[in-house]
Amino acid sequence: MKEARKNDFCLNCNHSLCEEDNFCPNCGQENKDQKVPFWVFISDFFANYLNFESLFFRTVPAFLLKPGKLTIAFNEGKRRKYLHPIRLYLILSLFYFFAIGIIIPPDIFDRIMVNEFSDVVTSELIDSNLETSLSEQDRQELDSLIKQHQIDSIKNRFYQQNQSQNDTTTNWMELKMAAQDPQISDSTFYGILNATDYVLFDEVDTAIQRNFIANSNLFIISSAQNLPIMMFVLLPFFALLLKLLYFRRGTYYVEHLIEGLHMHSFAYLIYGCGIFLFNLNMANSSMIIITCFVLVSTYAYISMMRIHRQHWLRTLLKFWVLGFVYFSTLFIAIGIELYVSLRLM
Repeated sequence: MKEARKNDFCLNCNHSLCEEDNFCPNCGQENKDQKVPFWVFISDFFANYLNFESLFFRTVPAFLLKPGKLTIAFNEGKRRKYLHPIRLYLILSLFYFFAIGIIIPPDIFDRIMVNEFSDVVTSELIDSNLETSLSEQDRQELDSLIKQHQIDSIKNRFYQQNQSQNDTTTNWMELKMAAQDPQISDSTFYGILNATDYVLFDEVDTAIQRNFIANSNLFIISSAQNLPIMMFVLLPFFALLLKLLYFRRGTYYVEHLIEGLHMHSFAYLIYGCGIFLFNLNMANSSMIIITCFVLVSTYAYISMMRIHRQHWLRTLLKFWVLGFVYFSTLFIAIGIELYVSLRLM
């Protein structure tokens, strides 16, 4: 343990202090000299770092391999044995944000839709189709129509002609190009959209669907970035659901809040790793999402069973209720956020 450096008087109120005074009896400030030589500063840094490192490596195995153990230990009063739940939550949420900001490519949604590795490949494919799908006579006619400012009919005819010839990659990118083209009216785009398999929802306004297609990558990344924020906002609601489900157990609300922090921390870790796997192309996106969801759900279920010590069937029923209510609320919140973003853009 490092030796405390004390002063003869309080740096805050100048009250005289004795050697054994750890805090000023007048104002309560800690009796510690903050002005230290460089080597003392470095020594303190490594002492704090090594202390954090030992806590971290003690926390990781219990956190990953024994769901619920950290929550039980913290609620039993073992506050210094493992990383504090809030500290663990912040570290793993930052890891998730890092994965989104650094690992997720800016064309993430296009990659999912066309199953390609870059927009460059897609653009080259579109250029190739433009060169080969139109005859010389068609190109001359196209140029003539452009000069007459009949843009809508050009686009409509072009996409209808290429619908049967182009593959899924070209179709999606052409649809995106049409959505971004200000010279194409919403009515014409509606016809183009209906000629593809990419109609989102019949009930959604065409302008909103067009806006989403034109800015799909931006919306997906924004949603992924906003997800931890929404989960953090809903964390007290999550703890309240646990409190209601276990109201007969006599546990405090804050104990359920700690449980929620650990569950959400694990979710950030798994989904962050899933983003890394997707970027490495180690599996298709659907398999990664399903695997991450199963891992997080299994972890949460086992954690609930160990913490509350109820029969597996009763725990399973409560787990289903918790998941249904929580995810319904989360998806509604995400939907509202996306809808407002689409309207405002």
